[in-house]
Parts: sequence; C-alpha cells; structure tokens
Amino acid sequence: MTKNINLYIARREHDIYQKDIANKLGIHPQTYHEKERGKKDFTLTEARMLAQIFECTLNDLFQEEKTNLKVVD
Repeated sequence: MTKNINLYIARREHDIYQKDIANKLGIHPQTYHEKERGKKDFTLTEARMLAQIFECTLNDLFQEEKTNLKVVD
C-alpha cells in the first residue's frame, strides 16, 4: 500500500481536516489517518463518498501518477 497523495492534496486544497472527513465517512479519525497514509485500504463505499465530497473521480483520488521518464544512454 502506498500513501494516497492525491487524496491528501484534494483534502488540503479543500481546506478540510482529517477529522471532518472521518466524520462524514462515519469512521474514527485515527482510522481515516491510517487509510490516507496507505496503512489501511478504503472500502469501495468510502472511496465513492470521497469522490463525491471532492467532486472528482475515483481515478483522480486513487490512481498513481505515471511518470514519462526516458532513459538516455
């Protein structure tokens, strides 16, 4: 599991605290913290709720960015 950096960024851009998101999801703030850090997984229901809260897609929140690095000899 990896840190959900896109979720972290979305939450910070919307100026929302972890405890506020946890309350909306109906989970303990510490549990949310562990999920955002990638130590636990979000349920599909929680992920969909997050996408609604941040008005984006699941891919926007949870898809890892692919880098376009080229190796040059």
